[in-house]
Amino acid sequence: MKKRLVAMLLVVISACALACCLWACASQPQQGNSQEPATEPTVDSSDQAKGEDEADRIKMLQGEEKVAAAKEYYAPKVTEAKDGTQVQLVPSDPYMWNTAILQGENRGCQAEGCHSSLIDAPQLLPMTHPKLWNPYNVDASLKFCYMCHSKALFLQDSMHALHMNSDEFDGDCNSCHYINPATGEHEMWDLVKYDTAYMGITLVAEVQGDFSFTQDSITPTDQVFYYWENANHQGVTPDNDTSEEAYENWEIKVSGSVDSEFSFKLSDFEDQMVERVYKMDCQTNPPGGAYIANVNVKGIPLSAVMEKAGVDPSVNSMHSIADDGWDVYPLSMEYVNEYKDDILLVTEINGEKLGMLQGYPVQMWTPTLGGCHYTKRVVELKFTTDPTEPKFFRGFTNPKTGEMFNKPNTAIFNYTNGTVFSAGEPIEFEGFADAYEIPVTAVEISLDKGKTWTTYDLGETDTMRWVNWKLTYTPEAPGSYLIKVRAVAADGSVSTDPSQLFFNVQ
Repeated sequence: MKKRLVAMLLVVISACALACCLWACASQPQQGNSQEPATEPTVDSSDQAKGEDEADRIKMLQGEEKVAAAKEYYAPKVTEAKDGTQVQLVPSDPYMWNTAILQGENRGCQAEGCHSSLIDAPQLLPMTHPKLWNPYNVDASLKFCYMCHSKALFLQDSMHALHMNSDEFDGDCNSCHYINPATGEHEMWDLVKYDTAYMGITLVAEVQGDFSFTQDSITPTDQVFYYWENANHQGVTPDNDTSEEAYENWEIKVSGSVDSEFSFKLSDFEDQMVERVYKMDCQTNPPGGAYIANVNVKGIPLSAVMEKAGVDPSVNSMHSIADDGWDVYPLSMEYVNEYKDDILLVTEINGEKLGMLQGYPVQMWTPTLGGCHYTKRVVELKFTTDPTEPKFFRGFTNPKTGEMFNKPNTAIFNYTNGTVFSAGEPIEFEGFADAYEIPVTAVEISLDKGKTWTTYDLGETDTMRWVNWKLTYTPEAPGSYLIKVRAVAADGSVSTDPSQLFFNVQ
């Protein structure tokens, strides 16, 4: 019996996301109008004791006196970010259900005493973990972990083991889980709290606002995410030479089934370089995540290199090999022959030489494919006939459902969860929508937890670039709101996991 109880506990005791996904798609911290995380109030032991005494006192009150005292004591916390933004992470409700009963402020990965950041937490693991960032100030969530950990190093086992064997974790099942009253299942608190658990969300049917989109907006260079996995799979971000001399001396070998093998320097094709505006999104960009960039790139078209080499028509694979031996995602010649004029050996982004994190001095860009194919620091292009033609990756499949996790996908930029706005003043929401090689045909927005969706048709869109959408919405009444956004693609597919943002209006 004892063994059975222990086994049951291991199934349900969960995890603040001490480890986020292994992909290493990331970005530099946002500059300019980025918002810093809300500051956490420090509580000493005397304050805690006073709080417990007040809670005990309120329990003994009756009637209106109890109502007034409870509303004051259990009101959701409002904190202030460094830029002055007010943040309230728990919806207000007339019964204090969210705070007094559900204890919402004390549950989840980033509850008081748990992880201050899901971005930094993986760096505290006993082994190396790729460093992560949150581009466009998009809040990291457990969904950032599921993409990689749904197929390898499974999240459930690792998180239960890490927390059950940690002296620092003194929580219980409810610290990380929510018991769904309809199904009895233990769900992750952080993922369902706004949709299912909390009271007090103001529902707005058939939301209306001023919608627009563009495919021409450019991601600032310091926001361009990078994918960095190493040939040894240790996920260590290198510190490579970014000198002008390194650029001038860099050589790429062209080998395999070609008429003439040769090596070239980047300057050898200087007069054939072209400039294009391309998107690049991570293969494992999570639902609601923002590992995507739309930038002006300059580079050597692969077709120019292939023409000089004389590639044998019988080959079925092209391997782009990095200086550390990375050769994990070769390209099928079916794709190469279709996109050879668009595949670029990129040396500049937004008019500047590549940074070290983008693979200085050269990175191969393979438009419409996932970021795993964008090999950095290419030293060899090898054309071969492999026993099996390689697959190309355009989105990530949910192994449990067979549907796509992130195709089509959306995210909401710039605002942190819980941001407080003023009633009657317009709010400009912004984000992206993309479906890799499939055109995005519509963006749909809901303010009633997905019961109704307002569809904004996009017409024909270019798969080489992202859709950068904006919605200006003016809330007329104070309350707590949840905006959801999903995309529709030309093949009829719809985002399986819409992005969402919780916000308050006063």
